[in-house]
Amino acid sequence: MIARRSFAWVLAAGLLAPGLSAVSAGDKKKDEPRKGTVTGMVSAKGGNWIEVKADGEEKARKYVPHWKGGAPAQGGGPDKDMVARIKETPVHSRVRLEWVFEERPRVVKLEILKRGSGKKDEKK
Repeated sequence: MIARRSFAWVLAAGLLAPGLSAVSAGDKKKDEPRKGTVTGMVSAKGGNWIEVKADGEEKARKYVPHWKGGAPAQGGGPDKDMVARIKETPVHSRVRLEWVFEERPRVVKLEILKRGSGKKDEKK
């Protein structure tokens, strides 16, 4: 009887160990920030967002600036420097955009590679 219990414990430990190590590896991946760099054309933009169609992609993605300063009642709002950078970027410009995912894709850096022609598709 004791031998059966010992065998059952060894068997259970052997079956659970790989599952536990997979969980800890998954936790490490969750801790890593999702980030990247996109090069493409500005398809649309608004007051505090920009939409970029990356090279080789079928659909454009929307990026917003980081939120700075707490709640709106305490003066918080989108990063003013990045909002100004988005406003000065014309639609149909070729850009390189660095982003990080925090609730949604956030613009970290915006670089204009080639200026676009105009404001045809700009949205408010």
